[in-house]
Amino acid sequence: MKKHRTWLFAPGNHPRTMEKAMKTQTDIVIYDLEDAVPLDEKEQAREIVREHLQEKHIDKAPYKLLRVNESTSPFFTQDVIAGARGNVDGIVLPKSDHPEHIKDVDQQLAALEQELGYEVGKIQLFPLIESALGVHNSYEIAKASPRVTRLSFGAIDYTSDIQTKLSESGEELLYAQSQLVNSSYAAGIEGPIDTVYADFQNEEGLLRETQRGSRLGFKGKMIIHPKQIEVVHNVYTPGDEEVEEAKEIVNAYQQANEQGDGAIQLNGKMIDVPVVKSAQQTLDLVEALKETDDTKA
Repeated sequence: MKKHRTWLFAPGNHPRTMEKAMKTQTDIVIYDLEDAVPLDEKEQAREIVREHLQEKHIDKAPYKLLRVNESTSPFFTQDVIAGARGNVDGIVLPKSDHPEHIKDVDQQLAALEQELGYEVGKIQLFPLIESALGVHNSYEIAKASPRVTRLSFGAIDYTSDIQTKLSESGEELLYAQSQLVNSSYAAGIEGPIDTVYADFQNEEGLLRETQRGSRLGFKGKMIIHPKQIEVVHNVYTPGDEEVEEAKEIVNAYQQANEQGDGAIQLNGKMIDVPVVKSAQQTLDLVEALKETDDTKA
């Protein structure tokens, strides 16, 4: 997964919406069988998504994920099977509370992959943390399977679970968000993906929340409308000045290292290994974005 800034939900019971989502500039499309689908349409939605994933042009779509229904629901097993047979890149697991559940899904997918002739481990898992227990167990969840490459955060269910309400300031989310970031890096996986911003007409609010998530250490954001793509991309795409500074840091450090110096000063600032590592990550992201864009062209 080279690009991971925007994760756009597309309701599984709306074929036209899925088609439109596939043609946007989002980095990732999440075909949704859970919250977006009424209870009496679950089976039909699964069939619609299955048919959509079998269409030939789907290969040109962005990275494809399927959000299945929660593990305690009667739809869960068939949802996972549909995702595997539809050759999705990964499965989003809502209401992930226990590492044992992740391990169970890992084994189920391994059997399906063998049956379908896929490489075992091909389908990734993205636990969606939406409860106090999930936040508490987030490190163990992140470590539960090699398929888990990122955690994601669901603030609406989380605030309900801790008996509070979402606010514009977001202070009620600070502990949970910080915990997910810390758990991710402690577990050695990639940075997590932030919660949706439900008011898709409020561009200023989206910008504030996305910037805040970026400062906390998130690496992308789930979104519910294509008009949110540009704002989130702008926040999670390095700007020209940031890229130039990163190039200066990496080049200066490489030159100093060749001369046997472990740390240097650049523009009045000390440059050591952690600073260089951060700068290199910025350049790696820019290169990944270029590679993907060139492939599309």
